[in-house]
Amino acid sequence: MKSKFALLLALSAVCRAEDVAPDLKGHVVNLWLENDLVVRTDGHYTHGTRVGYLGAERAWEAHDEAWFGRLAEWLPTPWMDPVAWRGGIAITQNIYTPRDIQYSTLLTEDRPYAGWMYLTPTLERRGFTPSGKTPTLDICSFNVGVVGPAALGQEAQNWIHDTRNLPEAQGWNNQLRNEVDLDVRYAKALRFDAPMTETFHGQFIPHAGLQAGTVQSFASVGAQWRVGWNLPGDFGWRSIDEIIPASGGRANAEHLKRGCYAFLGAEGRAFANNMLLDGNLYHDSHHVEKRRLVGDIRVGLVYVGKRWEFAYTHAIRSKEFRQQKDVDSFGSLSVAFKW
Repeated sequence: MKSKFALLLALSAVCRAEDVAPDLKGHVVNLWLENDLVVRTDGHYTHGTRVGYLGAERAWEAHDEAWFGRLAEWLPTPWMDPVAWRGGIAITQNIYTPRDIQYSTLLTEDRPYAGWMYLTPTLERRGFTPSGKTPTLDICSFNVGVVGPAALGQEAQNWIHDTRNLPEAQGWNNQLRNEVDLDVRYAKALRFDAPMTETFHGQFIPHAGLQAGTVQSFASVGAQWRVGWNLPGDFGWRSIDEIIPASGGRANAEHLKRGCYAFLGAEGRAFANNMLLDGNLYHDSHHVEKRRLVGDIRVGLVYVGKRWEFAYTHAIRSKEFRQQKDVDSFGSLSVAFKW
């Protein structure tokens, strides 16, 4: 306890008022549901579901209390003086189809049918830039899962369509074959404040990251601008496949705060490989010619309660392959419970 108290005193000398102490965040469970039916389409990235959990943060000085904490110390923390770390895990299923799902024959000019299911263990480290003034977040994670029939994309999509009395997709016999997903991810985000009144703030949150693996390898850069009342001390709400995941949680200083904010974000990716368009690595399969540069624009609204957060995001994605006629769009509903 004495050593923790000493750390808090030292940080208070260099941190701004909003980050006077680590304000360690508690546990949080997140749920995302994404679908393109909100824009009356049913193809390409057509549905995503994710359930994620982040454990409570621990002070950086407690890194030797668990093997995950020792891993947090062992991994480099470039351009950051860490003050807290925590681990988490998520499970995700994404579904991809051609634009027209009523044909059972192979549509050679459209993207392949594919289900993708994966587990994502995550290590978060939060701190400040060496100047001690700018909050920063490091994310180290990896995906382990499968692309193909074992990902249950056909079963999930047709179950959703049956429950909503919609026609079933007819071309799943053309989907990508089973192959293992192993992807390593690293990302960093910074947060810059622009206070307007005591409770009304703006924040600019740039980020960059890398992913390398069997399903997708890319470099990513982007930013989010958000404005609202009683902004939480996180790094912005996120969609399922953003390189920076949603962080969240609740610190002691935020127990009684309710707030809301709107945000505008953009992210660009430069792809080296994308199995979901390039086709299977080790099997013959349908494929299309991917575009190496892909960009997203996202706008959204978030309500922040004492224990609950609710968010809606609308995303517009540029064309992902050469034969694609129109840009894609989808909606994302998400909820978090924090304690």
